Amino acid sequence: MAGNNESRLYNMRLRLFREQQKKLRYFEPHQDTVSGVVFSIGGSIFSERSETHVWVHEWGAFASQQQAYLPTNISVWEGAGVIMQRSPKAPYEYEIIGINASPYPRSATADTDMGRGSMTPHGINHQWPTEATKGSDVVGIWNPAIQMFKAVATETDLNVMVGPLVYIDDGERAWFPTETVDLTSSLPAAGNAVRVLLYLNTSTGSIVVLSGAEIAKPADPVYPDIPLGSIPSAFFYLEDTYTTLDMIIDYNDARAWLSGGSGGSVPNATAEGQQLFSLADLSWAVGKIVTSSGDVVVSGGDVVWSPT
Repeated sequence: MAGNNESRLYNMRLRLFREQQKKLRYFEPHQDTVSGVVFSIGGSIFSERSETHVWVHEWGAFASQQQAYLPTNISVWEGAGVIMQRSPKAPYEYEIIGINASPYPRSATADTDMGRGSMTPHGINHQWPTEATKGSDVVGIWNPAIQMFKAVATETDLNVMVGPLVYIDDGERAWFPTETVDLTSSLPAAGNAVRVLLYLNTSTGSIVVLSGAEIAKPADPVYPDIPLGSIPSAFFYLEDTYTTLDMIIDYNDARAWLSGGSGGSVPNATAEGQQLFSLADLSWAVGKIVTSSGDVVVSGGDVVWSPT
């Protein structure tokens, strides 16, 4: 009899406890959930506090970086989308409560994109101190990301658009707006491949397409020499059957930001009395302005050069 009374008393207390907890839930503050994505600092997703907290970027406008508590029953990785909730009690920290399968737009070829309107706090600067020690907010910028004077193929035909550029010509500021060129006329003969160079003729302000030597496929064609004084944009690989261009396979950047931007070679004289001449396309040639009889070579009132 005593055992039954104790059992009834226990059940009564348990029922009262549950009713009390149920009523207390109405007094809990409302807790919004926040989406985010796990990122790493110094190669680790875990914060310096402990192995129980990970770095998370909040998603959306006015987003920030947070150290969120990670329960032992949830596994995360760098780039994982997570759902967080801030604790209503001290220490009022974010806690990861689940994995978000699609917290942000992304594609198979793109890095994490946290969505429009998302801007996390920036570092004091974005420099990359050393290869061994990378900052927490570094920005690595490579040639393909630099848009000025970049040649971009439409990839639907053989047209290439060369982007704008401000440059110096004979000590004065010059402006190249943009130009689209069609490489159809530069296709090699049947069974061959060729590389062409797109460069800016600073005298005319126009893009010139210079073809290298053709070679039978599948041999790799040579890169044409870059004329002295020109501003190179890009090399494109062409085959006789091409109807479109591929920016990954056929394109090679020729914008030499760190080497002065021009190349080529100056020809050597092969006979006594020869001079060096710059031609209209900015290439160089060796010749004479005086014939073997001593006469100055003249055309239309202008002194001209002779290749002999």
